[in-house]
Amino acid sequence: MIGIVLAIAALVVLAWNRWNAVVCALIATLIVGVFNGFGIWGTFVDYWLPAAGNWVSTFILMFLSAALYAKVLGDCGAANRIAYWIVDKAGKKFIYPVLILICMLLTYGGINALVIVFVFWPLAVPIARQLDKPRYLFLTIMYMGLLGGANMAMPGSPQTGNVAAAQILGTTGTAEPVLGIVATVLWFAFDVWFIYFLDRWATKKGHRFEEGVGITMPGRPEDQCPSMARSLIPLIVLLVLFVVFGNGLGPIAKMSATVAVTSANVIATLVCLAINFKFFANPDEGLSVGAAMKKSVFDGVMAGLNPAVTMFSMVAFAAVLSATPAFGYLVDLAMNSIDNPYFQAVIATQLLGVIVGSAGATSTAVCNTFGAEWLAHPGVNADALTRIVSIGAAGLSTVPYSGGLFVNLEVTGCKMKHIWPQQFIACAVPAVVLAIVLAALACAGIVF
Repeated sequence: MIGIVLAIAALVVLAWNRWNAVVCALIATLIVGVFNGFGIWGTFVDYWLPAAGNWVSTFILMFLSAALYAKVLGDCGAANRIAYWIVDKAGKKFIYPVLILICMLLTYGGINALVIVFVFWPLAVPIARQLDKPRYLFLTIMYMGLLGGANMAMPGSPQTGNVAAAQILGTTGTAEPVLGIVATVLWFAFDVWFIYFLDRWATKKGHRFEEGVGITMPGRPEDQCPSMARSLIPLIVLLVLFVVFGNGLGPIAKMSATVAVTSANVIATLVCLAINFKFFANPDEGLSVGAAMKKSVFDGVMAGLNPAVTMFSMVAFAAVLSATPAFGYLVDLAMNSIDNPYFQAVIATQLLGVIVGSAGATSTAVCNTFGAEWLAHPGVNADALTRIVSIGAAGLSTVPYSGGLFVNLEVTGCKMKHIWPQQFIACAVPAVVLAIVLAALACAGIVF
């Protein structure tokens, strides 16, 4: 336990001071391994490298293709055109809740939580530039849509936190629909209030938009952007193909989530290049259309490499944590915490979430570990457990050493001190409170 605490402290302090994420992960992993008797090389050979290899073999192409799509959409001006349209239609007064809803729709539509930043960020950066607002406000908005109600509370969410709980507990993704919808609305309302509070705080601090950080999304006057139709087509193609590939349609067989996302990213990128090719010309850098398109493609793939390396480093660190005796101790602590399956679900999602550092992985780990015992409890309602676990998994799993957080910092160029506290308030606090409320209602027999 001491080793875990020291490792997490070192990771957070180093990351707070802008150390390279991979170096942070390696140092923290070494501390955990030494304190838990794994040995220096045993830590990496037996635990870290296998977990990293598993992640790479599953997700690397998805990351690279997502970054490629984001870069191409930004470089041709399509993202700028969509951003101008969103600001014009929503107005500056309502832009924040509109963006939260957009991200919620992307999440609910099935865009993988690991790569949603590559879809949302090309739209967010031009809006942040227009409004002269700091980037971290928009990363906070993304988390509100990503880890908010659409991902965890809303019945029918295709994200892992909801699907895993339903599959393992033998229910459906739409379990406890009414209370799930109510929880989503309350979560959304709280986040809307909080983002406007954060906006006022940022204005008082004099925080403004910064150019040249994260993946480059160049600004462009509206009259030099593609038409709205040309700009929207790649995004529509991406979303439609993901749904088709992910579910199957006619002669098209159903694909795995990662293959569906990767295929949709590549095809949407090719469509964007084909219909917007003339907007890639960059006279300021002396680049012709062909040269500019090639540069955009090369830069896009490389832009996905660093976030991918960051992600598998943090995932491997979490795997080392999960292999320690301390993880088993936390499991036992949750198991013996209280003789009530509903509140035990709340406690378990928080204790295991601290180690796992991922909402989807927390939901899976908790249900695999405790599910059979909960279902054997007399009179327990599996639908209530499904919704409690799904929501609770977004609580303390939003730790500052989460792999997803490091990836998003890498892509957006934001600083941890400007995003993690806000992310915790916007996501973890509502998740824990709502999970407790639903557990209390389930104890009273109020489930619908």
